[in-house]
Parts: sequence; C-alpha cells; structure tokens
Amino acid sequence: MDFNPLDYPAVFMKPLRLRISAWTEHIPFAFGLIQILRPATLVELGAYTGVSYCAFCQAVESLDLPTRCSAVDTWRGDEHAGWYGEEVYQDLASYHDPLYGGFSTLMRMSFDEAVQHFSDGSIDLLHIDGLHYYDAVKRDFELWLPKMSKKGIVLMHDTCVRERDFGVERLFRELADRYPVFEFTHCHGLGIIGVGESARGGALREFFRADAESTAAIRSFFTALGLNISLESRIEETEEKLGRLSEQYSEQNRLMEQHQARIEELQNQMTRLLNSRSWRWTEWLRSSRRFLNRK
Repeated sequence: MDFNPLDYPAVFMKPLRLRISAWTEHIPFAFGLIQILRPATLVELGAYTGVSYCAFCQAVESLDLPTRCSAVDTWRGDEHAGWYGEEVYQDLASYHDPLYGGFSTLMRMSFDEAVQHFSDGSIDLLHIDGLHYYDAVKRDFELWLPKMSKKGIVLMHDTCVRERDFGVERLFRELADRYPVFEFTHCHGLGIIGVGESARGGALREFFRADAESTAAIRSFFTALGLNISLESRIEETEEKLGRLSEQYSEQNRLMEQHQARIEELQNQMTRLLNSRSWRWTEWLRSSRRFLNRK
C-alpha cells in the first residue's frame, strides 16, 4: 500500500458530532481527505443531520485550513432520506454555528438555487448526497460539474445500494469510464471521482492508481477505522438511552415514595381518629343508627 496513513494523522481523530447515520463509517476518510486535498472550497449537497458535513468542518478547524465550506439543503427531506420537521435543521444549526460559523455556511435552499452562488472552477471538493434516483443524481453532477476546479474531487455516497430505485451505483460506473475513481464498499459505498484536469496525478493519485492489492489494503484500513467509530457511536447512543431510562426510573421511584408517604399519612390520621376519645364516645350513637336502619 503506497498510501501511508501515518502521513495523515487526521484519520485518527475522534468525531465530535455523531448521529445515527449511514455515513458514520466514512468519517475517518473524510478527516484524511481534508488533510490530503486541503481544499480551498468545499460544498456538500444534502447535509441532513450534518454527520458528514460536520466531520469535514471539524477537520478544517483542527488543521487550521483556510477552507470555505458550504452545506446546501432545504432540510425538509425527500423520498430517500424521509420527510422531517424543523427540528433537524435547528439541531444542526445550534451545533454548527458556534463552532464553524466563521468559515462555514448552511445554505437553506435547493441545489439549483445554490449553484448560482459559486463561480466556475472554484470548488475543490464536492460531496453529492441528495436524492438518489439515477436522473436526479446525474443532474446534480452535471449541474455542478462546471464549478469544479482543476484539482476537483467529487464524492458520491451509496454507490453500493441497489434498492429503492437508487441510481448512484449506475452513474458511478458510467463516470468510471471517463474519470479516475476509487470506491469504498463499506457503509453503503462511497465513490471518489477525480473530475479535475490534474486530479489523476494530484493529491489522491495513490488512490486512483492503486492496484488490486493496494485497493484491498486501503479499504480494509478505513473499514476498520469506520467500524470503530460506528461502535463508539452505538455505545454512546446506548449510554444515552440508559441515562434516560435511569432518569425515568428515578422519577417513578420519587412518585412512588410520595404516594407511599401520603398513604402512611392517611393511615396515621385514621389511627389517630380511631383512638380519639370523641370517636369512642360517639361509637354508641353510630351503633344505634345502624340498629335503627336495620329496623
């Protein structure tokens, strides 16, 4: 394997933002890609909860790069991601803005609207993860292709998914006949496409030129790192659930203790009443009434 991960220690960083996501296991590569490519401009189409996008931003921040980042999404969902409410955008914005707002922008608009904000030849790294129908992802690629720089790299997620009419796999195969490519096959697949004129011999040349043995080694390395992060994510999720259950259990115990205390208080009141002189003195009257009622 000509690629030496020790040359790019960013791949070993711990992600700060983890959510349930089909992208989680590609985070180590996202970290490494930023260190390898050092893009001047990065754009993501389809950010959803921000797992991949915040990984890119974290790497930019950690490496102190002058990269300008933009995430484009309506944050309303689609047929493949599902439809969702305002809470998804608000959760991402509340996390993203304080940490990365100085160099990153969440562009809440359609891909067609956003493309007008970028000059031709200006984008070094484009991640396409929007609607996954063949015609849709092909249109996104062709619409944004003129915006790619000479060293431009395009990422496409879900290159290994062949269900629900996903068309990313088909488009990636077609592009592989025109451009240098590399594909990760874990975590639904991630395609890397060198669309820039100098991409083949550029920063990712060790990926594009990898033979079968090197390809297998690179894939195994990043798969292992990704699985580790995925396991950590599941552990954190489980711990959060246990924490919530513990809080609920504590609240139930508190309510039960309150109810028990109230029961004991009522029992004590009843005992005091039964032992009181007035209760004993009026017992003959209550007995007389019961006797008369039977008559």
